[in-house]
Amino acid sequence: MMPETPGDPLQLAAAAFTARFGGEPAVMASAPGRVELLGNHTDYNGGLVIAAAIDRRTVFLGRPISGRQARVASVHFDDLDTFSLDAIEPTDPGAWTRYVRGVCWALSEWSGSLSSGFEAVLAGNVPLGAGLSSSASLQAACATFLIELGIVPGRSTSELKAASGDALRMEVAQVLRRSENEFVGVGSGLLDQFSSLFGREGCALFLDCRTHDFDRLPLGRPGPSIIVCDTRSSRRLADGMYNQRRAECDRVVAAFSDELASGDDRLLSRLSLAQVEARWHELDPIGRNRARHVLTENERVRIGAQFLKSGDVAAFGALMSASHASSRDDFENSSEALDIMIEIARRAPGFLGGKLSGAGWAGCTVNLVQAESAGEFSQAVSQGFLERTGVHPQIYICRATEGAFAERLAATR
Repeated sequence: MMPETPGDPLQLAAAAFTARFGGEPAVMASAPGRVELLGNHTDYNGGLVIAAAIDRRTVFLGRPISGRQARVASVHFDDLDTFSLDAIEPTDPGAWTRYVRGVCWALSEWSGSLSSGFEAVLAGNVPLGAGLSSSASLQAACATFLIELGIVPGRSTSELKAASGDALRMEVAQVLRRSENEFVGVGSGLLDQFSSLFGREGCALFLDCRTHDFDRLPLGRPGPSIIVCDTRSSRRLADGMYNQRRAECDRVVAAFSDELASGDDRLLSRLSLAQVEARWHELDPIGRNRARHVLTENERVRIGAQFLKSGDVAAFGALMSASHASSRDDFENSSEALDIMIEIARRAPGFLGGKLSGAGWAGCTVNLVQAESAGEFSQAVSQGFLERTGVHPQIYICRATEGAFAERLAATR
């Protein structure tokens, strides 16, 4: 939830901390953004997703202070948010401050009130509003920072670092999802927070959003480049389109209330495509298309996971391109800029597959590209998009990276 600022986020945060608060920070935490490779809008429908954490990150630097007050500054907005840990109130929708406060609120609901105040500075290089989940990167960095700081009752990052740490990471991901759903007001699924916490270098991440079963899938050694192409068109999830699509999916579920179990298991992904097609003409024309996208996307994820396990990255890339077509035609969450970007990428050197990234409607595409062609691909796409639209796109050559981590700084040990 911040614009990108040139420079290394850790160095920027360190300089800003000294200038703002004086002295030295005690803890550093870092968490990545993510790209969704397959599974567009399946997560909140209880479906399947394949994603990857990428080497664009948010950093938190800070220390505990006496009292019950939190003081958090952003390098990117040059402002300071001060709030009481005993009365955490939301700020403006979409503001970075709302996300930080939401993490503090959700951790307190989970483990009990934070045991002391703190002051911190955040910085990052995950592009804002581009479908790379800068918000989940901020959330994961903030939560990992607070746990390492030792002020979340009963929790420590030693648990996260242990061989058995995946169970706690999943708990934290669910806490952060609650923060985004209930405090921030965005009806997201679990994918973004899961990806930022579970990232592994050289691997994609499989997640069953209903059962929370997961796997880390090899991308190969060397694997393809993950190239993010930012159309420089921004969108805000909380402005309504994301929540509208979720409501459209929920209406299809309601139409099958007699065939689905009650409770938390009433999810679109519990239906089969055959069930939807059998009642096709009874269903709302918009809702049935949304359902077809989600259910065919789940099948693409199932097949794609097998392709990665067998080392067939090219076949996986073809599924990504099929996913974009489904998003464009059935889920209607693409845009002219995104479609142009994909069209140009298909003709560029080394292209294996590509699709819109994140919620859609604007922002970025994500492409798998043969590593040796990454430079040529980027140049061709940049030039082609400029010629078609008059806009200079931002191109990021990325790799799959490690998830969130935190550490005590040497000066404080």
